[in-house]
Amino acid sequence: MAALSVTNSFVAGTSIVASQMNANFTDVVNWAGGSPTLSTSGSTTTVSGQLAVTELATFSHQVYLAGSTQQLVYEGSSSNDYELFIQATNPTADRFITFPDNTGTVALTESIEWNNANNILTNSVFN
Repeated sequence: MAALSVTNSFVAGTSIVASQMNANFTDVVNWAGGSPTLSTSGSTTTVSGQLAVTELATFSHQVYLAGSTQQLVYEGSSSNDYELFIQATNPTADRFITFPDNTGTVALTESIEWNNANNILTNSVFN
């Protein structure tokens, strides 16, 4: 791990108290060495720029995507020039897509062979 450092900003004419700087540095060291909590319940933590998570990220509530590029991007098992992008069009109301409690493949309308589907319906017997 790289050396930890703290940068403090002060307004001209204010007193700089060494104990405050020491307390800030101790907070940074404790935060970097443990399992930090970035904010308390009901508050918001804002990260400007990019946030890189190199291990598991666990979310206990909704993940909200905002802005002009709202996409989930999946790199895949090998880092290359190709990714899977998941995005939605601009909704006009709250919409829900629910996946069943089952294992299988999600079919895209472009991958369904409609001729086969029509043949199944044509050759089926209904009671």
